[in-house]
Amino acid sequence: MDTIHDKAPRETVGRTTVTRFRMQFQAAAYAALEILSGKDVDRVYCDYHDDFVVRRTVAGVVEYHFFQVKTKGKANQQWDATAVFALKKQGALDTEEKLEAIRNSIAGKLFVHTVEFGEQCREVTVLSNVHFADDVHEVVADLSAGSSSKKYIRQFIEKFADIVSPGKPMSPEEVEAARKKLSVLANVQYIGDTLDAFAMAAHNAIWRHSEIELHQQEVERIANSLVTLVEEKSCAPIGGLFKSGIDMAASVGLEDLLKVLSISTQVYQTLLDGGEPGAIKAASILQRKLKEVGATDSMIEVASRAKVSWDVWVRSARHGSPDFTFNVLLEEIDSKCKAWLLAGGAFADLENFIQDILNSNIGKQFPVLNTDLVFGAFCAAVVRRSTR
Repeated sequence: MDTIHDKAPRETVGRTTVTRFRMQFQAAAYAALEILSGKDVDRVYCDYHDDFVVRRTVAGVVEYHFFQVKTKGKANQQWDATAVFALKKQGALDTEEKLEAIRNSIAGKLFVHTVEFGEQCREVTVLSNVHFADDVHEVVADLSAGSSSKKYIRQFIEKFADIVSPGKPMSPEEVEAARKKLSVLANVQYIGDTLDAFAMAAHNAIWRHSEIELHQQEVERIANSLVTLVEEKSCAPIGGLFKSGIDMAASVGLEDLLKVLSISTQVYQTLLDGGEPGAIKAASILQRKLKEVGATDSMIEVASRAKVSWDVWVRSARHGSPDFTFNVLLEEIDSKCKAWLLAGGAFADLENFIQDILNSNIGKQFPVLNTDLVFGAFCAAVVRRSTR
C-alpha cells in the first residue's frame, strides 16, 4: 500500500505562501530596528495600509514610508515592468481597462498612497529578494524626471493623474510630487527562506543603531522573537480600535523592541530622562552585568537611578573641586571596579567596594559622597568599561 510520501501532494502553494509571508515579516522587523537609533523612525506598522509602513517624525511632522514586499523563489528571477506596472510596451493607453490594470498593479497600489496621504507620504517602495529588470528602473527614473524617450512610458506619465486619482483632480505640483516618490529596493539580503541571513543582518543592525553587543547564543533567539513579533502585529484584530489601540496592536514601537532585547523599559526610561546619550546601550550593559552577578530587577532599577544621580552630580555639583582631585577619584573608582569584575563580581561584595571608596583619603575630600552616589559611580564605571 502506498504511504503518504509515495504520492506527490496535490498542492504545495501553502508552503510557498507561508515562506513569502515570513520574508515580509523579516523585512518589516529589519526596518523596525532603526527605531533603536532614537532618530526619526519611531514606529513600524505591520500589514496595515500595506505590507509594512515606516513612520518618521521629522521636525515634529509625521511622514509615512509605504513598502510592498515582493519575492521570487529563485535568485536569478527578476521583476519586469509588466509585472510591476502592468504596462504594455505596444499599443495605446486608451481604455479604462488598461488604466485600471495599472492602478491595480504593484506600483499602482503604492501610488494611491501618495494621493490618500499627500505630503505625509514620504516615499513608496517595492522591496524584493531578487533584482528588477532594466525596464523597471527606466520607468522609475522617467517618472521622476517627468519625460521619457519611450512611448509607453510617456503615455504613463501623461495619464498618471487619471490612473492614480480617477475621482479626485490633482494639481500639476501634486502629480509631480507623487511621480517622484516611487523607489525599488532590489536583491535585499536580510530576507530569505531561512532565518540565517536575517539573523546576521539583525545582529549588525542592532549594533549599528544602538551599539548593543549580543552574545552569539542570543542572536538566534532575538531574530526569532523579532519575526514572531511582526507576525503577531500583522495578524492582530484591529476592528473598532482607536489610534492608540491600533498602534499597540498593529505596529512595532520601542517598547516592543526593548522586550525582545530583554531590556527593562523602566531602566531605559530612567537613564534617558537622566540625560544618558546612549540610554539603550547603557541600560543593556547595566542590566546584563548586574543580572550576571545575581541582582534582582528591583535592584537594577535602583542602580539605574543611582547612575543618573551620579551623572547629574558629575555634570554640576562636582565642579567645586579641582579637576585633578576629581580625576583621582574617578581613577580610584575605576580601579576598584576593575578589581571587582576580575574577582568575579559577586554582588554581595559591592558593600565593601562602596565603603572602601567612602573611607579612602580621596573619598573624604568629597563630603557630599554617600552610598547611593558611590553605587551610581560604580554603575557608571561598569558602563564605561564595557564601551571601551
